Amino acid sequence: MAKNKRSTRASSTSLLDQLSSSTSVLILLTIIGMVLYGQTMNFTVGKFDEDVIITFNDKLLKNPDNLFEVLQRDAFFNNPGRNFYRPTQNLSIFLDTQIGKGKAWAYYLTNLLLHIATCWLLFRTLKDFRFRPGTALATTLVYATSPLFVHVIAWIPGRGDLLIAMFTLLCLRATFRYLDTGKIQTLVLLHVCFFLSMFSKETSVLIPLIITAAWWMFYPRRDETKKTLALILLPCIIPIALWFITRSMVIPQYPDASVFGFIPFLNNLRAIPETIGKFLVPIGLAPLPAFTWLVTGLGSVIAIGLVVAALRHANEMERKLTLFGIGWFLLFSAPGVAYTNELGKIAYDYLEHRSYLPMIGIVFVVSVILGRLMEGRRRSTVSMIMLAIVAFYGSYSFIRAKNYKTVASFYDMAIEGNPRSGMSYLNRGYLRAVSNDVNGALADYTSAMTYCPEYSEAYVNRGVLYQNIQRDADAGVDFKEAVKRNPKLFAAQYNMANWYSKREDLTNALKHYRLSMELKPTFAEGWAMIASIIAKQGDLATALPFFEKALTLDPGLMVGYVNRGKAFYNVGRANEACADWRRASSIGSAEASQLLQVLCK
Repeated sequence: MAKNKRSTRASSTSLLDQLSSSTSVLILLTIIGMVLYGQTMNFTVGKFDEDVIITFNDKLLKNPDNLFEVLQRDAFFNNPGRNFYRPTQNLSIFLDTQIGKGKAWAYYLTNLLLHIATCWLLFRTLKDFRFRPGTALATTLVYATSPLFVHVIAWIPGRGDLLIAMFTLLCLRATFRYLDTGKIQTLVLLHVCFFLSMFSKETSVLIPLIITAAWWMFYPRRDETKKTLALILLPCIIPIALWFITRSMVIPQYPDASVFGFIPFLNNLRAIPETIGKFLVPIGLAPLPAFTWLVTGLGSVIAIGLVVAALRHANEMERKLTLFGIGWFLLFSAPGVAYTNELGKIAYDYLEHRSYLPMIGIVFVVSVILGRLMEGRRRSTVSMIMLAIVAFYGSYSFIRAKNYKTVASFYDMAIEGNPRSGMSYLNRGYLRAVSNDVNGALADYTSAMTYCPEYSEAYVNRGVLYQNIQRDADAGVDFKEAVKRNPKLFAAQYNMANWYSKREDLTNALKHYRLSMELKPTFAEGWAMIASIIAKQGDLATALPFFEKALTLDPGLMVGYVNRGKAFYNVGRANEACADWRRASSIGSAEASQLLQVLCK
């Protein structure tokens, strides 16, 4: 495809050149991958977003009959959807669950295999662009071992980025193979890969652009293949259109402009130099990072240095390769930079796994520089230096990956890397709370409030913990603060209602139950609590439709049957009360069983 004149000079052979046959590289990448990330197959599932995607959907994913159901949900298996639409990712996680019977090893093994495949395709792609095999191998090994990518491999939700990187390289290579050979199976491979990629991650809509740029800049037979290329890429419109149609069916709304758009893009521009810096100088790594001027400054210097080094004394082909690499990086970085978490800085400023595909562009730039350095007698020396760097990267990645072994170690690492992430404190606090580490949980919830005073979820969680340790007055203070800071947070309104209900303040309890149900009208228990309070106030006729609504939403709602039974009993309708308690008892209510024994003899 590309023709780099400098790379064709005859000179001595280095160790990297000797290892650079396709088979040898695949074996080497497999060994490196297993050494660095084989440990992940002993890790536990449940870290940030792993719990939401996998743990909370255990029954859905384990049932083989739910294949089509998982394809009709968003990336977090919500129905109706409210987040990203990535059915290829959903399918891969579903298949992992089926193969591994829900065991963690299957998810992590797939991530590892995708990484190995992507690295091997990257090596083959660099060779397609006529980089010397030793140069292609050196930069591929840097990519394969970079500590920046620990997060994408050792963290299951990195799956989408692994898939799109692999499919992008496959699409690129398949396009030029078809232009060269005209083989129909290659064309089919291109469109199957693009279809799967489009449904893996929405950034895939940019793949036809990068293919066109590569063709325009490097393909030698442009004039005679213009129409062919157009005909090759035209069918890509079908999966793009299909994605938009099916996404609108699964997810009714598009992200708010404050979450995805031009303003978030401007706010997140620092992610561009920071990820470049972290790729080559692995400092400031964090699973949920915040911007730091040290990393931004270092990354900016490295980015400028790379461009200057690549373009200085460059021949025409090297300039094209450098510009192509920069374009690749910026093009594929843009969607991730334009997106921000709904919680903003409370959660993180950006995510490192999003750099997995864009960083291939930086690999092109580094390859240009290395190709020049690895000429003549310097080749062996530069090769040994590169192998030393790769060994350092690999050792660091191996050590860093260990922090992903458990949920606790993950959040310890997250807080160490970003001590102002309120979400990390909240999640670690919850983990400590369920482990009966009350003091640790209180400290984490308090830290979340200290760094993120607007984070009402932290007040809710601390309030619940206060209730559990019989500090009801403190719980009330926190619930009131949570409602004040975010009156549209369901958990704040509902826990506030429960707090008033326990204190027999029925007026305020009913007020907050009603407000909570405006926020989450499908929550059956809320309607049952509204009905119970209205019944206590003596208006059974008004209460009964609310009980009916609750039990329609959840026919197995024990509190609905128990409380409706109490309401019936209080107005002398003992037969109906006992019937409700029998139903509740049959589905496991101990309170209903006791009421039956005492009142329904």
